[in-house]
Amino acid sequence: MHETLDRYLGAHFASTPDYSSFDEEFLGDFLKQGPLHRFIPVEYGGSYEGISTCLDLLDTVSYHCLPLGLALGISGSLFLLPMARLASPELNAAILPRFIGSTELGGMMITEPTGGTDIFGLRSTLEVADGRARLNGVKCWGGLTGRAEHWLVAARIKNGDKLTRRVAMAYVPLAAEGVAVENYFDALGLQPIPYGSTRYTNVDLPQSYLITPPGGSALRDILDTLFRSRMGVAAIAAGQCRRLADEVAERAGSRITFGRTIGEYDQVQYRISGLRGLQQINQSLWHFTGHWCDHHTDVSGDHLLANASKVISSEGLQAAADSAVQLFASAAYKRNHVVGRAFTDARPFQIFEGSNDVLLENTYDVLASRYGGVDAEVVETELERYGLKRSDQVPAAVREGLLRNDGLSQRQKVQYGKIISWILVLSVLEREAALEGNPIEDGLRLAHRHLAAHMAELPYLG
Repeated sequence: MHETLDRYLGAHFASTPDYSSFDEEFLGDFLKQGPLHRFIPVEYGGSYEGISTCLDLLDTVSYHCLPLGLALGISGSLFLLPMARLASPELNAAILPRFIGSTELGGMMITEPTGGTDIFGLRSTLEVADGRARLNGVKCWGGLTGRAEHWLVAARIKNGDKLTRRVAMAYVPLAAEGVAVENYFDALGLQPIPYGSTRYTNVDLPQSYLITPPGGSALRDILDTLFRSRMGVAAIAAGQCRRLADEVAERAGSRITFGRTIGEYDQVQYRISGLRGLQQINQSLWHFTGHWCDHHTDVSGDHLLANASKVISSEGLQAAADSAVQLFASAAYKRNHVVGRAFTDARPFQIFEGSNDVLLENTYDVLASRYGGVDAEVVETELERYGLKRSDQVPAAVREGLLRNDGLSQRQKVQYGKIISWILVLSVLEREAALEGNPIEDGLRLAHRHLAAHMAELPYLG
C-alpha cells in the first residue's frame, strides 16, 4: 500500500517551484485511497498491523506534504488508535467502520484558552449522573477543528459544585447538539489544517461515550495516547527531512555560482551532511519507538523516551527547514516553495503535544523523582529500561558533568534534559547501526556535536 500511495502522492506533489499543499477535493480523494485503514483493527474493517506500519505510512506521506502527514497523524494516532484501544467494543463497532471508504476524520481536544500542557488546569467539565454525561467548556487549537466529524475530548469530572482532579475523556461527535465552532484562527502555517475554538454547551452524551475507567481517571490513558503520538512525530520529521535533503541535493548539483556548482563548496557539503544526519536520526527514532510501542501496552511511564523523541525530532525538523532555506536562498523565501513552506510549517511541532521546554524539564524531574537524583549512572539505568546501552562514545566531560545536584534552576533542568535526550539518541543510533549494518555516520556526527554544544553551554546559564 505504501508504494501505491507513494506513487499517487508523488504525481500530485511533483517537485516544482510552484509547490502547493492540498485542498478539500484532494484530501477527499486521498482518504478514499484508504490510508486510515492502517490505524483500524481488522475486526472493524481495517488492516492494522502494528504501530511501526503506521509510522512507516506517516514517513511516506510526510515526505510529500508535511501538513498532510500531520493530518493523518492526528486522525490516526490521536483518535483511531486510542479509540480502538480504550473504547468499548460496542462504541468502536458503531464508529470505526465509518472511516472505511469515507472522507471522515477524527481528532483530540485537550488545549483550552487557559492552556493545554497543565492538564489539571483544564476548566472543561463532565458531570455524570443517571447513565448520562454532560460536557461544558471551550477547546482551542485542535487540529482539524470543524473538519473532523469525531472527537476525543478531555475534561475534568465535576461532582456537584466541586471540580475534581479526576480527568476524563469522552467521545463527542461534531454533530452533537451543543457543539459549536466559534471561530477559526488565521494560523501562520499548516494552512490546509483548520484550527480554531470549539464551545461545548450542555452537550448530552450517553455514559457509554466516556473513555474512562468507572470511578477513576483517564489521566494514564491520556498520557499513554500522547506519549505514543509524541514518539510518532519522528516519523513525520523523518519523511520531511528526507524530502528537504533530496531537494537540497538536487539544488546543490544544478545551481552554479562563481563558475561551479554550489555542491562543490565545503560549507554546502557540511549542510547537506547535517540534513542527512537529521533524516537518519529521525528514522532511527521512529524505528525504535515503533518497535517499543508495539511490544508495550502502556507507555505512560516512558517519559524520557517520549519526551526525547518529540523534542529531538521537532527541533531537528525546524533545523532542517532552516538549513534548506539558507541553501536555496531567495528562491525558497516564497509561500509556494516546498522549502519555504516547510520553514513555517515545521515550527508548531515544538509547541503542540507539550512545549519542548516543559518536556525537557519534565525529563529531568521524572528521573530525579524516580531515582532520588540524576547522574551518569541514573541515565545509564534509565536507558537499560528501554533495552539500550549507553554509548562508549559519550565524552567523559559529559558523564562527569551529570552530577546529582539539588536546587537546579528551571533553565538548568532544561539544559540537562537536552543532554540526556541526546545521550538516548546516540544509544538509539548505535543500536540501529548494529541491527541494520548501516554506520549512519551523518547522524552520529550530529549527535556528538549537539552533546558537546549543550554541555559547553551549561556554565553560561547563570
